[in-house]
Amino acid sequence: MYKVLGEARQSEPVFYSPELDYWVVTRYDDVMSILRNPSVFSAANANTPVAPVPQEALSILDEGGYALEGIQVNCDPPRHDRIRTHVSQAMGMKRLMALEPHIVRNVELGIKNLQGKNRVDILKDFIYEFPARVIFSLLDIPESDAAQVKAWAMDRALMSFTHSSKNKQIDGARNLVEFWNYCVKHVQKKMLNPGDDYVSDLLAVRDGDDDKLTLNEINSAAFGLLFAGHETTTNQSTHLLNALLSGDGLWQQLVDEPSLIPLAVEEGLRMYGAVANWRRRAVEDVTIGGMDIPAGSGIVISFAAANRDPEMFEDPDEFRLDRKNVRKHLTFGNGLHFCMGAPLARLEMKLLFQTMTREFPNMKLAADEEIDFVRAFGFRAPKSLWVDLQG
Repeated sequence: MYKVLGEARQSEPVFYSPELDYWVVTRYDDVMSILRNPSVFSAANANTPVAPVPQEALSILDEGGYALEGIQVNCDPPRHDRIRTHVSQAMGMKRLMALEPHIVRNVELGIKNLQGKNRVDILKDFIYEFPARVIFSLLDIPESDAAQVKAWAMDRALMSFTHSSKNKQIDGARNLVEFWNYCVKHVQKKMLNPGDDYVSDLLAVRDGDDDKLTLNEINSAAFGLLFAGHETTTNQSTHLLNALLSGDGLWQQLVDEPSLIPLAVEEGLRMYGAVANWRRRAVEDVTIGGMDIPAGSGIVISFAAANRDPEMFEDPDEFRLDRKNVRKHLTFGNGLHFCMGAPLARLEMKLLFQTMTREFPNMKLAADEEIDFVRAFGFRAPKSLWVDLQG
């Protein structure tokens, strides 16, 4: 993927893909320009399914009461500004930092479950559920539901970002209805019995006023967080671990100098961002990188390509722990739609890798196992990562 995108960035940095029916933008400056101009480039199509959804699946969603609304990541001003202003009151740094004890506890629990083992699929046996349990702490959802919610989240990803078969889309629609109703019931429960959690905070901010937030926007916020709030962190952590164990001496550097871990997290975000591509739609006729793009056209902004643009990052295909401008990567977006969960994701990965380098200093990739990925439009999701914990 990175090689193909690199060739495109050099020879045809903005091009039309008939297969996707999207314009693809690969240069850092062009991607940044799009992110910084929401009045020209709408985000409303960011989560639109990449493949047509069969009528049978649409009927299941409609009859099941599936009423997910675009909020924050896939809506535009002025509605976006209203929602983000009020949601940010519930998702402030104080709320996120209060999760640190929960993160540490879940990391230690995962490490405990690995003790005495050597060869493991560390994605399945540890990383897969860890970020979900953190989000559950934020939402006050039983940890016993982790596996089910992860399965629902995968259904959402498959329906929105892959070319699934008709039967898979129909099955996915049934599961999405269950997922949606789970979130709606959780919000209803918090209306009756508020607590110290994100949904209760959203309801308090709303204070019965639909001009601030509607109930369905809160339902959608809970649904969105239960999907994107952990799936991307799972994938990102797995990518980073694979990169560190693949690199010459990188893991040992972090074992010897744990203070480098935050830089490793940022370099992993830059080089192997879990969100590889995102979407916009041109509101008006516009020129990007010398190419005239008609109003109404779909646009793919390739974070994977932009984050390896040599005009921005020196030696972009090398994993470097001394990169001065590493936090200029675009994996969390930029501008109005910058990811609100970025501080939490950074904290989770920092604490995760601090613990893993301490507990498993000799960890190595399993020599006879290969990493494979889910085929998806916007995300790079590993299916497994086999390691030898003791080397």
